[in-house]
Amino acid sequence: MEYVTEITDRGEMTSVPNTPAHVEGVMDLRGLTTTIVNPLVVLEGESLDPAELVTDGGKATNRIIMLDRKLVDGDGAIGWLVSTVSNVTDIPTDAIEADTITDSPLFGGVVKRDEEGFLIWLNPNELTA
Repeated sequence: MEYVTEITDRGEMTSVPNTPAHVEGVMDLRGLTTTIVNPLVVLEGESLDPAELVTDGGKATNRIIMLDRKLVDGDGAIGWLVSTVSNVTDIPTDAIEADTITDSPLFGGVVKRDEEGFLIWLNPNELTA
């Protein structure tokens, strides 16, 4: 996905008072102060069961998916806190079926994959807002 610049191990985070619930904190990543967001907190607001979205009982704790600052609305570096990353793959735009899940701006569409089932494309701008 064009939004992802790198995947890294979770480092030490510093909590920031008076931030939204989905902001886990900030960390220094290669000299950049990076805001770390937990997408599960945002998705829970959409009445989804987070235990179905991750493999460790709903706790996102292990990896950081770094997002391209030029493509994500807002200032500064942003990373998603996730439990695991199984692989990274390019998906052509024409493989994304938009408007097949819900009217929520959190979801960009569905990507059908032959034997592997399907993927749900999350909108990074909505999950980091």
